[in-house]
Amino acid sequence: MKRLILLHLLWLGLTLPVLGQGFLLPGGIEVSGNTYLEFALSDTSKSRFTESWTDLFLTRGNFRAGFRLGVHEPPVSFASQNSVSGLEHRFLEYRKGGFLARVGNFYSLFGRGLILRSFENRTLRWDGNIDGVKLEYRHRYADGQLIYGQPRKSRLSPQEIDRKDPRPGGERLPALTGGELKLKPDRRVGLGGAYLYSDSLENIKDGVHRWSVFSELNFDYANIYGEYAGVDGAGGNTNTVEGGRGLYFSANLFLGDFTLLGEYRQYDSLAFDGGLTNNPPTVIQEHLYTLLNRRQLIQNSDNEEGYLLQLGYPVAEHGVATVSYSRTESLQGRKVYEDFTALYEAADILGAEWVWGFARQQDLEGRYLNFLASTSFAVSHYRSLKMIFEHQHARVSEIPGFITQRQHYDQLLTLELGLSSRLAFSFLGEHSTDQFADEAELNDDLTSRKKHHFWAGGQLNAALFNRIDLAVFGGTRRKGKVCIGGVCVVKPELEGLEVSLTARL
Repeated sequence: MKRLILLHLLWLGLTLPVLGQGFLLPGGIEVSGNTYLEFALSDTSKSRFTESWTDLFLTRGNFRAGFRLGVHEPPVSFASQNSVSGLEHRFLEYRKGGFLARVGNFYSLFGRGLILRSFENRTLRWDGNIDGVKLEYRHRYADGQLIYGQPRKSRLSPQEIDRKDPRPGGERLPALTGGELKLKPDRRVGLGGAYLYSDSLENIKDGVHRWSVFSELNFDYANIYGEYAGVDGAGGNTNTVEGGRGLYFSANLFLGDFTLLGEYRQYDSLAFDGGLTNNPPTVIQEHLYTLLNRRQLIQNSDNEEGYLLQLGYPVAEHGVATVSYSRTESLQGRKVYEDFTALYEAADILGAEWVWGFARQQDLEGRYLNFLASTSFAVSHYRSLKMIFEHQHARVSEIPGFITQRQHYDQLLTLELGLSSRLAFSFLGEHSTDQFADEAELNDDLTSRKKHHFWAGGQLNAALFNRIDLAVFGGTRRKGKVCIGGVCVVKPELEGLEVSLTARL
């Protein structure tokens, strides 16, 4: 691993001058790109990993080519991927006006993602790119796209992870063929449909047909969107369910200073390829705070129905209050997830910005009460101070669906001192009374011998030369779930040093 890190530091040293300035090759070919390096050094094997990729782009006129070289040694429990190195992405595209033709790796979205949403999220170590051909045309009155290709399998089975000589570009799912057409006869009206065919899956004789129809209305006081989708043939996680259906509806109302958001969803046998190639809206309140995010819903678009209501209104001169409620049930009527959140954000009280919040979350494992407070203010013309405190009380179910008396609380404190717009130091500390928080010292019943558990570390964030972002963390960090858009992973514990560096043009 140390050898890989040294090689990548050398590679960064060679490429940063190019990536930071860009240059022209003979023939007027412009070269640009960006690079990323992240690694952790630790005595704990779960904490050690290396992630690095470099994107290079060649542009001449309407043509553009791209290549991504990467090396990945991720924690298997986190990324569910092989350790690979080599050429991960490559593409060639032609763009003129509203027309785009691309051969190679690409991403695509049909509607709101009920039948297709291929995307990349490096925080989750998720990359669902499609390797094939994409044609796209955008016009004032109509948008359309056609695609063909094989999606990357973002999560591998244990057997696939143990496979020798894995491909740098990842394992591939059966090929997809389809397209989308959206008509815009008026600036306030849009309607369209999409169709997608997948080649045969394992143990399935025939292919799978997916389709959706959607419409949207846009006014000065409201935005309304609706989409209905279906799967004909074998679909769903079990690959045996026919007739999967999905319904999604959203409405935004703007009445003076008052805003109202409403969303509804019903998904039945819609998790195509185990949910790897589609990612419909979750219809829950997305949380950015760490403890709230750990308890978010893991999407199951094979069997869920739910809604979200969110209200926002200015309170006092510089404040905004936001209240939201979301509930998710199985199609059989069993409550799966519930979230009530109230936040008050004040822009200027005593010269500082403030956030106060309360949230109640409940899932099949337990009930969680959350309290948070955040403030940030300028110490001087160049220096600033920010503090975030999160407290979560958990009452955990021994039997799913029933609340028992096993309780614990977690507390998280973040202190950040900004010395300038380019340099900041942070302290991150967490305290927990969870009986299962420490896997090292256990009693016979697998509970921890310790009553209190602590994790703490310091972090340096620096912006260099207006093109490089550097973050260095040293200390301990707790293992925890991270969720974005209903896709969740468990980020492993850290004991040691973690470094991430991003350079861009």
